Amino acid sequence: MKISEAAQGRLDETLGDTEYLRVSVDGGGCSGFMVGFRKQCRLLSCISEGDIWLSHNVLSDKPSLSLLTRGVLEWIDDPFNPKFKVAVPDTNECGCGDSFQFKA
Repeated sequence: MKISEAAQGRLDETLGDTEYLRVSVDGGGCSGFMVGFRKQCRLLSCISEGDIWLSHNVLSDKPSLSLLTRGVLEWIDDPFNPKFKVAVPDTNECGCGDSFQFKA
């Protein structure tokens, strides 16, 4: 997974020196998979052996990254709904855009 410049800039502004963003994929939503974001502190108990650092403050696990290999973490600077979003090519999003499924 790649991280856009806008997303990395926003993370650098938002997270403190001892914090990072965990990106994960779970089953759910109306389309099958949902990308989750969780802010965590850099405690060793929060980091698993199989975790992979994508930048100095973004972390994910191997199973999630296998689904997000070609994805891009983006910052959507919408005045009414600013948010982080992972755009994953060759997928279909549900109507609300919160979940996705791979094209057959």
